[in-house]
Amino acid sequence: MLIGFNLLTALSSFCAAISANNSDNVEHEQEVAEAVAPPSINIEVKYDVVGKESENHDSFLEFYAEDTATLAYNVTNWEDTNITIFGVNGTIVTYPHGYPVADITGASIGPYEMEVNGTSKFGQDVTLNLPEGQYFLIPFLLASRFDEIVRIAAPPTLFEIVSPPISFFNPQFLSVQVIFLAIIGGVSYYYMKSKTNQRPSKKSATVKKVDESWLPETYKK
Repeated sequence: MLIGFNLLTALSSFCAAISANNSDNVEHEQEVAEAVAPPSINIEVKYDVVGKESENHDSFLEFYAEDTATLAYNVTNWEDTNITIFGVNGTIVTYPHGYPVADITGASIGPYEMEVNGTSKFGQDVTLNLPEGQYFLIPFLLASRFDEIVRIAAPPTLFEIVSPPISFFNPQFLSVQVIFLAIIGGVSYYYMKSKTNQRPSKKSATVKKVDESWLPETYKK
């Protein structure tokens, strides 16, 4: 009976140890998740792409390679404490697969001290050094709240890199023009030459002698 009691006590202790170990693991996982996950912040971020306003958010904004997109931000602080915006950066991913293709160069702005319910407006220039295709532009704001740094994602924007129109003075376009004019000139030359060869030659005029015997003497030469 004593053996059974000791065995039961040992099993109870073992189960308690396992339960405590599992509890420690769960707490540890929560701590890791909280450390990895970005801190949440109640900030509303809106922006317009200057010169590319569109009523339909699902439509693509068109740019040429090497164009600069200017983002005009309007940020509102819904936190119950002041925050400071001090930087911007971001990323560009392919549409629709979402593969990262470029990072938006980080830049210092402000700093803009935003009070509770306060609003700040500022701009950011993004150079679109990309091949032709369709992309997502995803900007991020860098802010500080107390002693913590937070990264705030702004809504993504769909855009497309398209081929530029060919200028009249573009060397490639000029070469096409030269070839075209040369073809027209060659065709015109051979056409005119063939017309010349087909034109009948003029026969020498034959002078006929007029019988003047019937004319009065006064009219004869």
